[in-house]
Amino acid sequence: MEKYLRVKMSDGSVYDIPAEVIAEHRANYFENNSAEKLAYHSSSVQPRLRKAEKEFALNNDEVLIDWATNKMSWKDIKKYALKVDLSNHEEEWKSVEKRIITK
Repeated sequence: MEKYLRVKMSDGSVYDIPAEVIAEHRANYFENNSAEKLAYHSSSVQPRLRKAEKEFALNNDEVLIDWATNKMSWKDIKKYALKVDLSNHEEEWKSVEKRIITK
């Protein structure tokens, strides 16, 4: 089962952002800025650190929320954000105003 960060914007729109995207962003940051990378330059160490950082984030909801809030911007996640339609229009469908338009 995939994990998502659900956000509600001020206009009421709701988006789901894959947690994987946030965890990857975090892992990339630490991979590019870690003391271990600078000290060892070992190709065998970097993938282990990256995997550990990614798994840590995916297993800690607070870390994901904090990272998305403080280290990412909308432009970082916009292409991954899935707009959620929470409304169920089945009940009102028969009685809503309808008209044909041309565009």
